[in-house]
Amino acid sequence: MSKKICFFISIFIAVIFMASSSGMAATAAIADTKPKAGGKVSIEGKIESGQDLVIIICSEKTFKTSDSLGSREKAQLAKKFGDTSIPPIYYVITSAPHKLATPKQVTKGKWFPPFKWEMEVNKIKKWNEIPPDIKRKLGPINSEAQWKFLIYTHEDKFGINTVSKERPIGGGNARMIMGGDLSKNWNKGVNFTLNKETGEYSASFNLSKRIPPDTLLNVYVNGESFEKLYVQKRGYFFKIGGTYMNPLIVLTGTFLIGCMFVIVGAAGGLFTAAFQITIIGTNGMVGINAANTVKPTNLFLTLCSPVTGVWSYFKEGRLAWPVAIFFVSGILIGAFWIGPTYSARYLPMKAYKFYLGFFCLLLFIKLWYESTRRSIEKKKSIKAIILKFDTEIKNAKNEGRTAEIGKVILKKGWNITTIDFTFWGEAFKANPIILFFGGIIIGCIASAFGVGGGFMLVPFMTTVMGYPMYLAVPISLCGAFATSIGGISSYMLNGYHPDWIMAALIASGAIIGGKVGPIIQKKLPEIFLKRALALILLIVFLKYTNILPFLR
Repeated sequence: MSKKICFFISIFIAVIFMASSSGMAATAAIADTKPKAGGKVSIEGKIESGQDLVIIICSEKTFKTSDSLGSREKAQLAKKFGDTSIPPIYYVITSAPHKLATPKQVTKGKWFPPFKWEMEVNKIKKWNEIPPDIKRKLGPINSEAQWKFLIYTHEDKFGINTVSKERPIGGGNARMIMGGDLSKNWNKGVNFTLNKETGEYSASFNLSKRIPPDTLLNVYVNGESFEKLYVQKRGYFFKIGGTYMNPLIVLTGTFLIGCMFVIVGAAGGLFTAAFQITIIGTNGMVGINAANTVKPTNLFLTLCSPVTGVWSYFKEGRLAWPVAIFFVSGILIGAFWIGPTYSARYLPMKAYKFYLGFFCLLLFIKLWYESTRRSIEKKKSIKAIILKFDTEIKNAKNEGRTAEIGKVILKKGWNITTIDFTFWGEAFKANPIILFFGGIIIGCIASAFGVGGGFMLVPFMTTVMGYPMYLAVPISLCGAFATSIGGISSYMLNGYHPDWIMAALIASGAIIGGKVGPIIQKKLPEIFLKRALALILLIVFLKYTNILPFLR
């Protein structure tokens, strides 16, 4: 009996010793357990001497493919990763980064230089290349399937923009493995020390500015779980947009864009897209590619901005409404049934920005040429109207009054093949069939990029139809409105909802800008309007194609 008692006592003592040893294996003290998004996280403590240190900070809530609300994202991720679950936020700070990743020169971008460039990234190793002792320290990640999913969400642009939401460094990969050479760009803001003889360590780094408020983060040190972090908001957070931004900045920015959009009848959607991506930082919820949040939200500017402008032009008699009806009918078909469906499949954020940039370049060249005297000389009717317009503006300024613009006068007997009308005494024609099928193409392309299509609408009206800007702008605004109605409806049916609060601010700014725009337009000459639009398109091209390193 005494032997049995001694045996159980020995087992009990061994268990207590092992438990106490395990508890002593690692300690961690977190300076601030309630950091703001983008704020610094500092941890210090002690591990067993001679061991590598692996700190994991990751979201407690995990993500799997079936959690995605987007039809395209759900299908693409399921095909690659099934129902594998991972924390979308996952950081590793370690004294042995070489066991998890290798610095490597890779090619980014498309095609050829300057659209393609070489850069150094911290290439994450495959699961079978990681030592077993390090695998045991990776917190909730314990399988090859999870590790592959994490690599995809930090090295592939679709994965980054859909799941991790961590901003890529210089157009490269998102941060995941940090530590080692602190001069590397993925270690920016990282401070790390480890005394292997004593096991004492300290580490700090900055969280992503995109982490939503009230996100719960788990902390692991060498596989042991410690106190959790509760991320606090750093300003107003747009939940669906997935970004922090002062609403007044959104309102002011879209007011300026709304003014410009009504003045030139184009580029409002392009500028709003750039404004969302670069200034606001629209990122989308986890599981939705950022582009598929930008597009439907973006369309609210071209939904609301034209309303007041079109009404103003209609009251002034400058809207050729039969022309607009045929054009709008085609646009609605393209914007609802074709554009958004293919956009969700083939235009995630990376491709969306790149190809849109080339549209802008082509239109920049065309509009700049059309603004030259040589091009204007070829169109006598347009030249006559420009002279009348410039003369009227000059007289109005001298007399201290608002300029009086000509009106559209329809001729009797217009039909499905021909529409005849005059504008300020000059005769014009319209072919409804060309307008209808041109509208389908433009509606498809514009809704696919989440813009009203002004960058195509105005050139179509001025080049294909041969109308002056003062006649083309009202019709183009009608087309942009139709694109927005069709596009927003289609995106929502596919699970891509706009950020309603951001959309409301965009709409408000656009409406106010739409009231001011027509007033400003009367004070600007034709050549200036076209060249202003052309320069806008050039800037967007440089930004979206990553030609300039500082814009990446």
